[in-house]
Amino acid sequence: MTRNWAGNHTYTGTLVRPGSLDEAADVVAGAEHVRAVGSRHSFNDIVDSEATLVSLERLAYRHPSLHPDDEDLERSGGLRDDDGGGQPGGTEPELDALTGRVRVSAATRYADLARFLEDHGRTLPNFASLPHIGIAGAVATATHGSGTDNAALASSVVRLELISADGTERTIDRDVDGDTLNGATVSLGALGLVHTLTLETVPAFDVAQTVYGPVPFAALADAFDDVSALGYSVSCFTTLSSNAFDTVWVKQVHDPDSPHAAPESVLGVPALTAETHPIPGIDPANCTPQLGAPGPAADRLPHFRADQLPSAGEEIQCEYLVPRHSARLALHALANLAEPLAGLVQVCEVRSVAADLAWMSPMYGQPCVGIHFTLVRDPARVGAVLPLIEEAFGVLGGRPHWGKVSAADPDRVRGRYPRREDFLDLVRTHDPDRTFTNPFVRRWVG
Repeated sequence: MTRNWAGNHTYTGTLVRPGSLDEAADVVAGAEHVRAVGSRHSFNDIVDSEATLVSLERLAYRHPSLHPDDEDLERSGGLRDDDGGGQPGGTEPELDALTGRVRVSAATRYADLARFLEDHGRTLPNFASLPHIGIAGAVATATHGSGTDNAALASSVVRLELISADGTERTIDRDVDGDTLNGATVSLGALGLVHTLTLETVPAFDVAQTVYGPVPFAALADAFDDVSALGYSVSCFTTLSSNAFDTVWVKQVHDPDSPHAAPESVLGVPALTAETHPIPGIDPANCTPQLGAPGPAADRLPHFRADQLPSAGEEIQCEYLVPRHSARLALHALANLAEPLAGLVQVCEVRSVAADLAWMSPMYGQPCVGIHFTLVRDPARVGAVLPLIEEAFGVLGGRPHWGKVSAADPDRVRGRYPRREDFLDLVRTHDPDRTFTNPFVRRWVG
């Protein structure tokens, strides 16, 4: 039985783990329908269909500092898996010293790539909350981190290498194909089996993380822009169980030659003097260091440590990306959900995401505020409140995250993507028989 990470979805397709790209090409060429399976941190049926499910995890690069004994993926916070499988044996990423671009196997986790880059004095400009997720899946679903000037992770991609339906190789390169790459990054897996990506990197930098709280809900809603500008990345957490955000996490770039002290307070609320977890009451041992202690960006921008189990585990996630100009309205709508969501919310995270150019990104052409819910793993109860969440944020132009659950109207969502028809043309060009399309893609895109 093949399940997603949280255990709320079971896949119906047949899982195959090729041990080489040649083997992967043979699998794709011999299958009627194909979907790529990544680290399985999606909570819906974006991967699923009665098809051949191809995982390239055996080709993933694993940094020796994170996997000293080549232990099972689940122990290091990766897959939840009940069907065995071989150990990864991917080659080391290739870093171009002149351009700073890195070529890496698609199934590699961000944590492993980050450690490799740190060894060479480089890093990525941003990271998601979990460093345990696979690169290709995060890119294909427009997964993001936080920061008013930080776009989704797909924005770092400059080249994709993929296997087409007939098993042949195809490459989409920004320097050659221009805007076409913007259509291909957030692909929802519909263009082909992406096996390698090339990403832009930046010189390594340190970040210091300071946590404040609780911060009054109404005050933060009114000053959201100012609070979001306090750091390189800012996340606000609430359980909706009081009239406050339990914590505000401010992550600032740290330069020892030009120290920039963390603010003494956020809206008059001082910094916490002990480390904390986004979900109140949970041991913060699996969280990244706080209390203003500087460290590598990849060890501070995520909320959770790469060598620990991520988040709370048994959960269902939902997220809406609302146009940034409606942030205040979105936060007031969030407050109104406190009563109907009582007993279901483990924590809600609110953060800013910059605009990007990816055709099927929820942040295409507009900066957004992400309203993210970590809910208890009770599909029936969660399903009953999803229409209320859609009602609250859909009217504000909110687009659901591609990898989370929602009760959004597909017609409404399709209408929010001005480049959707261009994307469908790209799909028809690269995959005319729709080998890589599944019910999810047809429902939400066409």
